[in-house]
Amino acid sequence: MAKFEGKNSFKERRENMASNPEAINNSASEIWFRPEDQALLQKKQIFTTVRLGDRRDGLCENKGCYIPGSFVTVKILKDKDRNHFSGWETEIVIINNEIKTMAELEDSDLKFGPPSQREKIDLLKKISEFYGREISEKEVISIIHFEYLENLKSMADLISAKVLTYAKLPPANPEHLDFEKLIVPLIEHDYPAKTAIMWNSAYQEFGIKAGNVMLVGNPAYSQQILQVLRQDPKYLGGGAGVGFKDEAIKYLDELDPLAKAIGSINFILKTPEGKLKGFNTDGLGYALSLADRFKARGHELKGKKAVILGAGGTGNAIAFALANEGMKLVILNRTVQKAENLCQGINECYQLVANQQVRFGGEDQIAKEVQDADVVINVSTKGATGEMERYNTLAPANLPATAENIQANLMQAEEVLRTIPQKAIISDIVLTKEPTPFLKSAQKAGFETLDGIPMVVNQGVEAFWLLHGKELQQKNIAKEQVAQIMKKAAGL
Repeated sequence: MAKFEGKNSFKERRENMASNPEAINNSASEIWFRPEDQALLQKKQIFTTVRLGDRRDGLCENKGCYIPGSFVTVKILKDKDRNHFSGWETEIVIINNEIKTMAELEDSDLKFGPPSQREKIDLLKKISEFYGREISEKEVISIIHFEYLENLKSMADLISAKVLTYAKLPPANPEHLDFEKLIVPLIEHDYPAKTAIMWNSAYQEFGIKAGNVMLVGNPAYSQQILQVLRQDPKYLGGGAGVGFKDEAIKYLDELDPLAKAIGSINFILKTPEGKLKGFNTDGLGYALSLADRFKARGHELKGKKAVILGAGGTGNAIAFALANEGMKLVILNRTVQKAENLCQGINECYQLVANQQVRFGGEDQIAKEVQDADVVINVSTKGATGEMERYNTLAPANLPATAENIQANLMQAEEVLRTIPQKAIISDIVLTKEPTPFLKSAQKAGFETLDGIPMVVNQGVEAFWLLHGKELQQKNIAKEQVAQIMKKAAGL
């Protein structure tokens, strides 16, 4: 790979642009070159180009930003009117976007550009011709460095290109790739997940020469990321976290039947043939954790009513698993259609008859449905890090997250909480440094609560066994031994 220094990670750029959603959506999807550049682009011998104006993220107005770590399609213009392109295209990733004035520009900045633009005087002439006006020395330009997707062959390349960055919040998450084999959970935003410390504790205990490294990236680039990971001989598989669960599934080679029915994945395994196969162990992991709570009360899951708040991703897997255990489910979601689609999928998958079928509704049904619930489960983004973190899932969340809107949400949620039977278990799978507003209010009211950590441990054990079960069985190591190590590492 060509090496160029960049400025920010995907995570940092998301934080910097959180107050300006329009800038986030203004990332350029294409970059145009002249016909005379095509031959060298096809040979991958051009790595730099120059564009007029400040084309950095959040500052590029309506022209389109060239953001480090983002993928862009190269197109070849056929005419000066910019209406026609040749049929050839290729995909690149932006490595860096350096801003200078024309006066500051030096020939060395253009070293890896098209031959007709490798000297400042030639570049100035080309830009003037393209824009049909004289370009002054005071004008700002963007010097864009890039790499070809086809040149990315490994995890290290994706990190070097800033497509992926090391997660900072998970405890003991390695910030290196110095392992014989790699298991890589992909997450959209950084959060204090226990995955890395659980898996790496098991690797150390059982003498497996591999490492689990959590990485942050943009799910919109799932196809490109997975294309590279297929080629990396060190990559054995890994998790698909929030954002990637629903997106990465589109670009896998094979799917486990349950994952296909659920419509999302949480684990990717590279087969001996080099194909990527998707699984979903989230639902089973959660069902086991909830079953433990009811077992401690002398009860089982069958016949109990669960109100699930949210639909999509992990929530889908949980709903499938609890329906399979014979629970009476009601799925309530802001977008009712998503809840309806999920219910239909579950009812068809398990061929549930009328009185067994999963029901659905909107957020306006929460207060009614929780009145006889045995467990209320938040699988929505309310309470998650970001603009939703101060909202309680028991009431609608009006944005923007002003003090007034948040207070209205919390007051309404408190009213709903008072209608829930005291025997009910209050559960939230959202993992944050502190308990979510939903769990805090429930704990204060004396409810038994269940967070997402036991689910993470249980699903992690199942995923670990999918990947290493045969090897461990040959060593007479049981799945329960893996569970004990992971529970200890997670602080359970």
